[in-house]
Amino acid sequence: MTLLTDDVTRHHAKIPALDGLRALAIVIVMCSHLGLQQIVPGQFGVTLFFFLSGYLITTLLRQEIEAHGRIDLGRFYLRRIVRILPPMYLTIAFFMVLSAVGLLHPLNWHALPVDFAFLSNYLPISGTPIGLWSLAVEEHFYLAFPLLLGLLARRFSFAQCAAIFLALCGVVLVVRLWEVHRLADFSQVNFWTHTRIDSILFGSILALWNNPVADRGDVVSRGTTGYLMAAALLLPTFVIRDDAFRQTYRYTVQGLGLMVLFNTLIRERGWASKLFNNPVTGQIAILSYTLYLVHSGLIAMLVPADGGHAVARKVIAIALAFVYAIAMHRLVERPLNRWRRKVERSGLAAATWVGSSR
Repeated sequence: MTLLTDDVTRHHAKIPALDGLRALAIVIVMCSHLGLQQIVPGQFGVTLFFFLSGYLITTLLRQEIEAHGRIDLGRFYLRRIVRILPPMYLTIAFFMVLSAVGLLHPLNWHALPVDFAFLSNYLPISGTPIGLWSLAVEEHFYLAFPLLLGLLARRFSFAQCAAIFLALCGVVLVVRLWEVHRLADFSQVNFWTHTRIDSILFGSILALWNNPVADRGDVVSRGTTGYLMAAALLLPTFVIRDDAFRQTYRYTVQGLGLMVLFNTLIRERGWASKLFNNPVTGQIAILSYTLYLVHSGLIAMLVPADGGHAVARKVIAIALAFVYAIAMHRLVERPLNRWRRKVERSGLAAATWVGSSR
C-alpha cells in the first residue's frame, strides 16, 4: 500500500473531500491487512493513495509554476526528506527494539538496507515488519517527476503536458502487458515502479487538465452522472477476478475511474463531499502516513498465526497504531515541519529552479 507522503496538510481546507479520500485509503489498507482482503479491496487502497498523491503534489507544483514560473527543486526535495525519512527510520528502529526484546519475530537484518534504499518493491525480502514497496514506488516517481514537469512546462501548456503523461500511461500499460506475457509467475508485477507509476500519473493528469480546483470549465460529467460514470468504471475492477486482467488493465481502468470520481467529489458540495470532509476524516488523514508505517508490524506482533483471540488482538493492534501515530505526529512530524518552514524562510534550502516563465 501507499500513503500520501506530501507535506500539504495545510492545503486540505482548499480542496474538499481529499481528507476523506485519504482516510478511506488507509482504512481500506488496514482492513485488508487485518485479514479482510477477500472483502476489502486492499490493492484499490494502494491505487487510491497513488492517485491522490499524484493529484495533490502536481496541483501544488502547477501552482508554483503559475506563481513563479518555475519549480524550486531544493524546497521540494527538502519537504520530501523531512516528511518521509524521520518517521520511517524511527518506526524501523521501534520494531528493531521490539524484536530485540522478543516481542516481535526476529527481523531479517539483510532486509533493512533494502528498505533504506527504497528497493523493497524490486528486492522483496521477508522478515521485515514494514511493507515499504509502495513508498518505494512513490519515491522513485518523485525523484524524476518535478524535473520532468518543469522541463516540459518550458515548451508546453499544462493540458499538453497532461496529454504527454497520458501517453506515458499507455506505455506503462503496454509494459505491464509484456511483463505478464513473458513471466510464468507475474504476481510481483503490481509492485514494480515501471509497471505501477501510471496510478500516480493519472492523478497528475487530473491536476494538469480539468483540475477541479484550478480549472473553471469542467469537461467531465459531474453530479449524479459523474458518480455513475465512476461506478461504471470502478465496480468491474472489483468483480473481475481474472489474474491477468487484475495485473494489467485493472490499474488503467481504475485510474480513469478515479479521475471522474475525484473531479466530481471535489467540485460538488453535496452530501458526498460533506461525508468525505469532516473532523474525523481530517484527523485520520493527518495520521495516515505513520499508520501506514506501523500498523502491519503491530498486527504481526499481536495477532497469532492460528487466529486465537484474533478479534480482540486486532482491535488492540489498531488502537496501538493510532496511539503511536498520534505520538509521532505531535513529537516528531509537527516539530520537523516547523523547522523545515523556518529553513525555507531563511533561504537555506537549495535554490535549484526549473520551469517556464509564464
